[in-house]
Amino acid sequence: MAKLAFIGAGRMAGAMVRGLLRSKACAPADIAVLGGAGASAGNLAKETGVRLATSPADLLAGADAVVVACKPQQFLGLDAAFATHAQGKLILSVLAGTRLATLGAFFAGARNVARAMPNTPGAVGQGITAQCSAQPLSSGDAALIASILSGLGQTIDLPEDMFNAVTAVSGSGPGFFFEYVAAYEEAAVALGFTPEQAKLLVRQTFSGSLALLAATGETPVNLRIQVTSPGGTTKAGLDALETGKFREIVASALVAAKKRGEELGKK
Repeated sequence: MAKLAFIGAGRMAGAMVRGLLRSKACAPADIAVLGGAGASAGNLAKETGVRLATSPADLLAGADAVVVACKPQQFLGLDAAFATHAQGKLILSVLAGTRLATLGAFFAGARNVARAMPNTPGAVGQGITAQCSAQPLSSGDAALIASILSGLGQTIDLPEDMFNAVTAVSGSGPGFFFEYVAAYEEAAVALGFTPEQAKLLVRQTFSGSLALLAATGETPVNLRIQVTSPGGTTKAGLDALETGKFREIVASALVAAKKRGEELGKK
């Protein structure tokens, strides 16, 4: 099995490590992690059995690939020792907004540099991850990246110039969805349901609707039409959403997230 080194041990790194172990792509002994000043790396090592490294040299010794999973802002101050000890290794970054050129300049001696943009549903193997690379991947490195990402869910190959958009759509998307669920549950409670009743009604409605969408192969618009009777309750609610410019609000959220990704890439 490949030996992997994780720079950073936050939630995304944790999701990737758990996915690797869950899919049996790696054993705990094949993974080493090194975090910042906080306790996240130690907690992840204790929970999963992966090795807690003590320094960049210790982390990268014997590693086949390096997963850069710190915060984008932390990458700017990363110790040069990480680059020194990453010579000849494959680099896979999950940093939002940090371009391949920037990564390649820091890890100048790496054999190749790749980017991936996972999302948080990867923690339960239901995520979607976009990927790209600075140079065409060798068959071995393509298989290695596939194994790293396999435990997170599905993958999609996209050019780097689409990564700020994919960060907005799928990377930030769970946050937008959870906010909508929270607002929906809050509104349901205001209609008289208890919080537990609202939770059951709302979450099953959403998960069931997604299951129906997947099972039928219909478009969301067609399924919406099927449940909307002229002059009915759904039509009244949809009219309220249209009055509130719901689709414009959704579009503005994605544009704002994409713009922030572009700003992070310039730093």
